[in-house]
Amino acid sequence: MIALSILIPAAITNFAANKLTGTIRELNKSTDAIAQGDFDKPVNVDCACEVGNLADSFRAMVNRLNSNIVRINTLAYTDAVTGLPNRAVIGHVLDLAAQMRGRAECKGALMFIDLDGFKRVNDTHGHEGGDELLRQVSSRIIEGGFNLTRDQIENCTTAFGELRQTCPERLVFARFAGDEFVVLMPGDHSVSSLAEHANDILKAINRPFMVCGNELRIGASIGIAQVTTGSDDPRQLLINADIAMYSAKESGKNQYRFFDESLKFIANERNQIEIDLRKAIEQEKLSLHYQPKVNTQTLEITGVEALVRWEHPENGWIPPSKFVGIAEQCGLMPALGTCILRMAARQAGIWRDSGMMVPIAVNVSAVQFERPDIANEILSTLEQFNVGPGLIDIEITESMVMSDIEATKLRMEILREAGALISIDDFGTGYSNLYKLSHLPFNVLKIDKSLVDDIDHNSKSEAIVTAIIQMAHSLGYQVVAEGVEMQKQYDFLKKNRCDQIQGYLFGYPMSAQALVEWIDHRTSYHDSMSKPVKRMTRVA
Repeated sequence: MIALSILIPAAITNFAANKLTGTIRELNKSTDAIAQGDFDKPVNVDCACEVGNLADSFRAMVNRLNSNIVRINTLAYTDAVTGLPNRAVIGHVLDLAAQMRGRAECKGALMFIDLDGFKRVNDTHGHEGGDELLRQVSSRIIEGGFNLTRDQIENCTTAFGELRQTCPERLVFARFAGDEFVVLMPGDHSVSSLAEHANDILKAINRPFMVCGNELRIGASIGIAQVTTGSDDPRQLLINADIAMYSAKESGKNQYRFFDESLKFIANERNQIEIDLRKAIEQEKLSLHYQPKVNTQTLEITGVEALVRWEHPENGWIPPSKFVGIAEQCGLMPALGTCILRMAARQAGIWRDSGMMVPIAVNVSAVQFERPDIANEILSTLEQFNVGPGLIDIEITESMVMSDIEATKLRMEILREAGALISIDDFGTGYSNLYKLSHLPFNVLKIDKSLVDDIDHNSKSEAIVTAIIQMAHSLGYQVVAEGVEMQKQYDFLKKNRCDQIQGYLFGYPMSAQALVEWIDHRTSYHDSMSKPVKRMTRVA
């Protein structure tokens, strides 16, 4: 009895200790899995004890982590306006297909869809109206073009929102950028079936839309490419379909075009430009030309706008309209923007050291400005070249401001607090929410060239320009009119107290050295000028 009285408690204690040890061991395995990133491993601990309470806390933590992971991935791979997969998903699928060639079949066709007349809707009904139209268009393409529902298309992500590492088996439909959509159709498809889908998409989009209580009509241009037509590299599909889409647009819009041999030269040329441009950016082989801005009343130089130029070692000068578009399509805009900023900062420092304090305006692209840390990147670059922020004028477009006004405001505040100048470019071409603009910290409104062109031809445009100048002044902003080419345009702007003007009437974009000579020439011969200088011979 004495032995039993000793052994039984000992056995119970040992059993409890083993159970507790096992419970702690299981909890330790779960925490190790979490530490290694395996948030999917269950916490297999269930007991009414402190360890059990700790296990419950771990489960809650894991659920919270999983929810955050899903949310982060959803933001990364989902378009906020339409709820469709975004550009990153398309890039991933095409890269994956390229990597798996020879090991798996990743065949398919790609459609590149660009809306015709979308900008007019944005200008008339604002970005809220434009966003609503994009949502309706996406639904019509899915339902009318392919007779599917949203649940039947592939989002290419796991339950945690991570990108899948397998080629999709169902149709992928994504918003690529702006008013551009991309359709990836896995498998083999005949030309006739692809043409039928394209026609169905055009019919669906051509029907009137109801947006903001108004009936709207738009069209679409569609480019179609397959792996077997032009390239065995799936990544080339996007370029080929884009080229075919532009061909459809140039042929009159609201139609589709297959990529074929007649377009192959354009594709090869574009590929080579991309390769060479990437090298030119990395090696800083691009250059900047500078177009002067002058005080409207005194014609004294107030600053310059930096415009990128590229002299190809074999093909000579390649126009920005050609290589900037390619940079946008192949994801080079952030690198190109950084390169331009570095060149501008370096030149600002050179001029400053020579006693020439001329602010340089630098255009920042939408994709560049969307980067969360862009303001600090800009300031870091200026610090690297020992250039004060006041010598750089950051130009962002009106449409960029309105796309995400809270994020834009935060980035602008960082730049303005550091002393940088900020201009709203292309003002008057889009939907101008003046109330929202009045809460943003910027210095200058730049009236778009399209409004300046209408001066002396369209009394309504003249009234708009006058109203912009008066409104801007009442809010404490300076006004720059760009694209001034005619004497009557200058006279009108001077009369209406526009602060600064920029255009061919005063100077073409020119190299840094040519600009210094231009300033010296004007100083020598026009110290007390009361009228603009003659149009200059274009430099490069």
